[in-house]
Amino acid sequence: MSSGHPPSPATFLAPKRTWVGADTLHAVPHGLTRPGGAGSVLLAVDRVLVDHPSVRLLVEEFRALGVVPEVVSDFGPELTSDQVDSAAWVARARGVGAVVGVGGGSVLDAAKMIALLVTNDGTSSDWFGAVEPPHRPPELVLVPTTVGTGAEVTRVSMITDGGEKRIAASAAFVPDLVVLDERLVADLPAPVVASTGLDALAHASESILASSSTPLTEVHAETAIRLVTGNLDAAYGGDRDATGRLLVAAYHAGLALNAGVVLGHSLGYAVNHERPLPHGTTTGLALPYTIAYNHRVEERRATLLASALVGEPTRDLRAAAEEVLALVRRVGQPGSLNEAGVPAGVEDAMARRTVELYPRPTNPEPMNLERVRALLTTMRDGDLEGAFAVTTGMESA
Repeated sequence: MSSGHPPSPATFLAPKRTWVGADTLHAVPHGLTRPGGAGSVLLAVDRVLVDHPSVRLLVEEFRALGVVPEVVSDFGPELTSDQVDSAAWVARARGVGAVVGVGGGSVLDAAKMIALLVTNDGTSSDWFGAVEPPHRPPELVLVPTTVGTGAEVTRVSMITDGGEKRIAASAAFVPDLVVLDERLVADLPAPVVASTGLDALAHASESILASSSTPLTEVHAETAIRLVTGNLDAAYGGDRDATGRLLVAAYHAGLALNAGVVLGHSLGYAVNHERPLPHGTTTGLALPYTIAYNHRVEERRATLLASALVGEPTRDLRAAAEEVLALVRRVGQPGSLNEAGVPAGVEDAMARRTVELYPRPTNPEPMNLERVRALLTTMRDGDLEGAFAVTTGMESA
């Protein structure tokens, strides 16, 4: 019998319940389960959705049950700690028993932190890092209205504080109920479909590359990749059914994020610092170069990722990276730093920000400052072959 400590198990978190189907949003008031949950509700909504017919109907459904939800909507595409703390103060004052978030990733991340702050002391900045609150948050319901973030199923809340993106991670952020209502994404503008769809692709692909991947995360990642690559072009062209399938892809990609992400998201944050762009645009830009940097990943994961991206059995990550770069450009997104409008001469600062502010211990290749700077140089003009050369023939230490 071993006298050592047992290995730490990999934990896979998922929502307690998921509803799928058109107009399921309107059933939310009847789906709250905790005592008092229907008695006092905070509804966090993307500001562009406050007057959307589906949201108005949701409020009417609550009122029909004798509940007047407190609606907060002061959330922009870049969620800030001030926005979250202001809404949390309202939720605390009401003593809400349920928090319902309807919107894109920023609103869903806001709803997670608001729920935590209802029953726990402090402000959002007190809860950055890996945290487990001592007091159980109120019931949490998340309803995505874009097709990429996967925020509806993850343990992460991303909030900008002091000009920098900060991460809070907690099992308490995984919701009690997720609602996938395809009607809420049917009329998304093409650029939003493109950006958020690429974000889902980045989540799934990076999770496979991560050394923390597991059979469970890989199953969801492979499903997400095949759904995105099979539907993003059509969805970008206005196909509503394809857009609905991307909503499911984002959900699967979010579950794959139990394994976390790697270099690509760190690069995306560095790009965003220099040239504010939608999150999915920056992670989509970084993905082919992330695959190139990590092309020496062990055989099994390389084959899984390449086969899913290319659409046939292969271990060829060059072909996979080329497929991704071609898809990025087909849906009108930038494939290089120049195309993204990132100013020249910032590669050193970007490399330092990537490595020092957003380290990724599970990235298969060490995120060495010199290598990351070299990778960013290849990203300047879209030199994918040069990106593969950054780690070719190098020692992994």
